[in-house]
Amino acid sequence: MKAWLCGLDDEEISSVSSILTFIGIEHGTSLTAFPMPDFVVLGRSVRSFELDEMIPVISLCESMDVVGDYNVWFCPLPWRSQMLSSVLKEIKQLHSFPQASGVNLNLHVRHLEALLIRQALVSTQGVVSKAAQNLQIQRTTLIEKMRRYNIDKSEF
Repeated sequence: MKAWLCGLDDEEISSVSSILTFIGIEHGTSLTAFPMPDFVVLGRSVRSFELDEMIPVISLCESMDVVGDYNVWFCPLPWRSQMLSSVLKEIKQLHSFPQASGVNLNLHVRHLEALLIRQALVSTQGVVSKAAQNLQIQRTTLIEKMRRYNIDKSEF
């Protein structure tokens, strides 16, 4: 299995990464590490998200508003092995069902763009100009995209 780690702070990355490595799950914080993950782990700072429902989500929050028909498990740290193994078993079962034949490219691009913006803001502690520089876009473009995806810099 493969996992993307999105919006995690350094402490969360350290904790989650060591557990996933121990149980043999390939993972990375770079969204280009592999084409499509089996699931996404969202940090506590992520309060809203837009994902294709075929990608399951493990959120480190205790709860959040979920709009749509997403497969979301709320698993705050520290993770217990029994709870995590049951969640991973459910995620594996989801992949055994037939997938839809079409792919909504626009949805995937918006999802990827929003995740990259959040990741850049987390890595710069919410400093928009540094995040824009890391993303190699203009600051004003980043601000427009943050507005479009309802991303508030105060979350970071």
